[in-house]
Amino acid sequence: MTTFRDLGVSDEVVRALAARGIEAPFPIQIMVIEDATSGRDTLARSKTGSGKTLGFAIPIVDQVDPGADRRPVALVLTPTRELAQQVSDAFEDIADAKDLRVMAVYGGTNVREQSKGVGSAHILIATPGRLDDLVERGLVRLDGVKIFVLDEADRMLDMGFIVDVETILARCPRQRQTALFSATMPYAILRICDRFMRRDADHIAVRPELKMVETVRQMVYFVAEQDKVAALVELADGFGFDRLLIFRHTQIGVDRLTASLKRRGRNAAALHGGLSQREREKTLAAFKSGEIQFLVATNVASRGLDITDLPYVLSYDIPEDADTYVHRVGRTARMGRTGTAITFVAEWDLDAWQAIRSEVGMEVEEGELGLYR
Repeated sequence: MTTFRDLGVSDEVVRALAARGIEAPFPIQIMVIEDATSGRDTLARSKTGSGKTLGFAIPIVDQVDPGADRRPVALVLTPTRELAQQVSDAFEDIADAKDLRVMAVYGGTNVREQSKGVGSAHILIATPGRLDDLVERGLVRLDGVKIFVLDEADRMLDMGFIVDVETILARCPRQRQTALFSATMPYAILRICDRFMRRDADHIAVRPELKMVETVRQMVYFVAEQDKVAALVELADGFGFDRLLIFRHTQIGVDRLTASLKRRGRNAAALHGGLSQREREKTLAAFKSGEIQFLVATNVASRGLDITDLPYVLSYDIPEDADTYVHRVGRTARMGRTGTAITFVAEWDLDAWQAIRSEVGMEVEEGELGLYR
């Protein structure tokens, strides 16, 4: 069995982990820690709950010099206040073991109060909006950052923070170590990797076994991008959807499709990270009760979505990968019920679709659309 000492983790950190009852590393930690501690850039695809936080926290703690003059030395960017707090908690004991100061800054609190002592923190955990505010006010500098971590990058994309992330990265020194963690890898995330990470970055994926729900009818429709809305309306009339969960890649895409459906007289609502928690809960409750027929959502917003009697799901945008396909399909046919999962494949999606089919090994029924007859 691999131990933290086998991965080169310092004795101080090993003892701090043991005091928390953490004796053996998770798979993502085994794959990340050793190379990250050596200073390599890392692109890791890993689901929430896989142990990724310690995967980047341990190398940071073992690399940062407590006597560094320019601070912060390490910057961890997270999409939400809650995640910033969780990451800060994960750092606490192991950072103490190396005499490092950790601080989390996020919105929803007084900026002046939160900024006290921020310049003395070795490790700064921040949300994009609050960090940008602190930088603009001259309350924190990023010229000492040697390690940059972007956590839950796909949620950053969903919540509209990607431009902020790129601005923050541009403010950090070019000579730094960069690590990016994301459950999925949309194009916008890969673009960040191309722009801001070294070409020899480690690419790591820790993924669960792909298991398809046996009671799902899987269908594919080959439809030109410009015809997708018309195809959706045709299917809605043909299938008689009482409720349909529709997946899109981005928040902007969700809003545009929702507006398009509403213009056509359809009862539709959006679900994405740009909405408040209260708005998301209200929308979801209305969808569950049948008040809303079409719920258009991003992958990220649909995480943890549990509707036991949802008969139909539609991938309006092709899934990014096999994991995402299985996740989307799994939203229907729960608790032994039957369901139908439909995927639209546009003209430039053919290679991606074949890759998903090959990896999952599923049987898919090919449907026909009246608009092409």
